[in-house]
Amino acid sequence: MVSLNDKKELILARERKFAAQLGRLVLSKPKLHTWMILIPFLFVFFIQDLMKYKNGRRAFTDNYLLSHEKALKEAEDILAQGRKPDTEAIARQADLKGKAQEKYAEFLTLLVEHYISLLQARGDSYESLVRSAYGNSRTNFLLYTNLLSQAEKKLNQALTKQLSKDQEGVNDTIQKMEVGSNQLRRTEAEQIFVA
Repeated sequence: MVSLNDKKELILARERKFAAQLGRLVLSKPKLHTWMILIPFLFVFFIQDLMKYKNGRRAFTDNYLLSHEKALKEAEDILAQGRKPDTEAIARQADLKGKAQEKYAEFLTLLVEHYISLLQARGDSYESLVRSAYGNSRTNFLLYTNLLSQAEKKLNQALTKQLSKDQEGVNDTIQKMEVGSNQLRRTEAEQIFVA
C-alpha cells in the first residue's frame, strides 16, 4: 500500500515536471549559430545567454511551484486534522489586493480539492492516482483541468490589472503560459487515459 507521503512525492514530481515543461514553452532558448563558433567572442555571449535562460527556467519552475506546494500542504493538513480548507488564509499570505486575492483563493481551492482527491486515491503512480481519483474518466479529469485553466485565467486577469502599465511583455508571457498549460494538460490527459 502506498503511503500518504509517497503519494505526495508522486504529485510533487509530476508538478515539477509540468512546471519545467511549461518553462520551456514560455521562455525562449537562445539559438547557437555555426558562425558563433568561428568567432569566439560571440560564442561567449551565447554561453552567457544560455546561462541566463537556464537560471530563468529554474526560477520560473520554483515560482510556479510555490502555489502548488502550498495547496498540497493544505490538502495534507486537511486530511491529517480533519478540518475544512482555508485557502483564503493562504491567499492573504500572498499580499494580494482585492479581486486578485479572491481569485487566488478560488484557484487554490481547486488545487486543494484536486490534491485531496489524489491523496485519497489508490495507486502507485501519478497516473493511477488520477485514474482512481476521477473514476477512470477522462471527461471528469478534463472537466477539472478546464476549471483550473479558467481559474488561472481569472487570476491572471486580476493580477494584470494590478501591474503597472510599463511591464513590458507581461501579457505575452501570460498568454504563453495559458496556452502552454492547456496544451500540456490535454497531452497529460491523453497519456493518463489511453484508450
